[in-house]
Amino acid sequence: MEPLSFQEYICSLNPAVLPRILRICSGVYFQGSVYEISGSECCLSTGDFLKIIAIKLQNVICKDVERGETTELPLTFRGEWGCPGTARCCRDPGPVGTHLPLSLRGRFFECGRQRDLTLQEVLGLQGGWPQRLLCPALGSCPVLLSPAYEVQAIMHLRKDVVKIPSTLEVDVEDVTEEMQHIHFIKPLMLSEVLQMEEALPVRAEILEGPSSVAIFKNDWIPRLQKGQRIQIHGKGCAWKILASARKGTRHFLLSSTYQGRFRRRPREFTTVYELAASLQAGQRLRVVVTQDCEGREEDVPSLSVGDRLEVRCLLQAGTSTTVLLCNRSSSEEEEDQETEELMLPLDLGGSFVEETCDSKKYSLAEILQQLPLPCDVKVVAKDPSLARDILSSFSVLRLEACVTEPFLVSSFCEEPDESFEIPPRWLDMSLFFMEEPVHPQAPSTDWSRVEELKEPFYYHLLKQLPGSSAPPPPRPPKRKGAGGKAAVRTAKGTGPEKSKVWHDPAQGEGGRDDAPVGRCPQTPDPPPQPLPSSCIHNQKPISFLCSHLPWPCPSLPCPRKREAPSLSGAPRTSVEKSDSDHDYETVDEDLQKTIRKMQTVFPF
Repeated sequence: MEPLSFQEYICSLNPAVLPRILRICSGVYFQGSVYEISGSECCLSTGDFLKIIAIKLQNVICKDVERGETTELPLTFRGEWGCPGTARCCRDPGPVGTHLPLSLRGRFFECGRQRDLTLQEVLGLQGGWPQRLLCPALGSCPVLLSPAYEVQAIMHLRKDVVKIPSTLEVDVEDVTEEMQHIHFIKPLMLSEVLQMEEALPVRAEILEGPSSVAIFKNDWIPRLQKGQRIQIHGKGCAWKILASARKGTRHFLLSSTYQGRFRRRPREFTTVYELAASLQAGQRLRVVVTQDCEGREEDVPSLSVGDRLEVRCLLQAGTSTTVLLCNRSSSEEEEDQETEELMLPLDLGGSFVEETCDSKKYSLAEILQQLPLPCDVKVVAKDPSLARDILSSFSVLRLEACVTEPFLVSSFCEEPDESFEIPPRWLDMSLFFMEEPVHPQAPSTDWSRVEELKEPFYYHLLKQLPGSSAPPPPRPPKRKGAGGKAAVRTAKGTGPEKSKVWHDPAQGEGGRDDAPVGRCPQTPDPPPQPLPSSCIHNQKPISFLCSHLPWPCPSLPCPRKREAPSLSGAPRTSVEKSDSDHDYETVDEDLQKTIRKMQTVFPF
């Protein structure tokens, strides 16, 4: 057909023949433009295709022929000031369009004929538009009436149905017969596909890759770019386990399909504060002292290597002090061995190892069923389906929490046998479904059994876990002269060849100063908030909700700063304040000279 104006085409369109496919030919929008009318935005360019699926009458445009004024007649028009508004026409009316349900009683007529017409009958007249009529209610001058429609259409790469006014000044051509094969692309977000399980499996093409790829360290995420075709097999049903290397900054998500075997490892603790943070309801905690610890005051007991402690509960000692109640027994195993009650301050340093005798090999599912999280394990049998099981290279892994985030099992179309699991809420992107047959067989290889996390996302994930109040990531080391001294307190022991490092308990494991000389210690995190008084009872155990955090429980009280011996062996009498969040002891002149010499060799 020849090109027509959009208004002319829509006015002559019979709704019974919908849908129809149009091609934009020319007009004021022929080079492409973005318009917004009544809140509907759309972009039309020469060569674009529209699939008209519905039209809806909005109003009638009335133009005064002599004065050139244009007004809109609402669908409820019945004439002005109560005028009956009859119309007279010089020719017989055509069939009334049944798709225009109007109840208008305005009267119009054509010059020379005195046939009354309602507005509904006027709209049903056959012939071209606009119609030249007279209406006494609108004045004595002839008017041109033209219906205005709202056109609902589908376009390429438009997510929703677009609504276009029929008065848009563009020319169109009906190409329905020759374009039956055309496929209108509807973009979808990957997060929306989660709710479309009935459409899976399906092949899709990526329109725009994920905005952020700082999630996993792997080879398949960088390939999720525009134009890449993937097959989505279905929604994953595997749960995940969040795990971290005990000493280091590497973190992983382990799929429930991981086939490696684990052996439980005893947990290590460096302060009494960490012991208190590890208490869990209904669980017994027994530890062995692995380093002598001298009491610093008369009321603080000393601990010796080999002492066995049964950690019981937290107690309120005084108005502002919280202690950990433990039972101590000697390292010698006797049948009628007496125990001694100890009240250990939370800021007391030391070294402890959990007392366990478990040599069983566990699968991930068995660990969730039989062991509380977090727990320390060692991979003793690799996953045979993995070419390289990186987990076996770590001496200790801490399993922290179970993650139930939904995943979509996918594969690249060129590699249908190797699958990976995309988390849409973490890694969203836009794509569209393709009308192509899917690969019939399920993938045989799973790339996502072990996913290494990037460190920023690891801390983000901790915050998303239920009941988590995870602290921010560790701050970078302080630079020289940035304010404050190193967050380490050192003191000589009372015995020969004894030296100890007093740690800030609020730092947990990550705050230990076991780095070689010349490396700046990391600035400790802010101490946790005090435990509510209602949670501390006399001689009663306390339940903690710290099932997945790798650091001390945030609900524990801040350890009380205690007086430590100075470098010379005399009691410390002053604490030097700094710009940091913590108090640090002064360092004597000899040690300062040694530090300055080391700085010339190892600048930091």
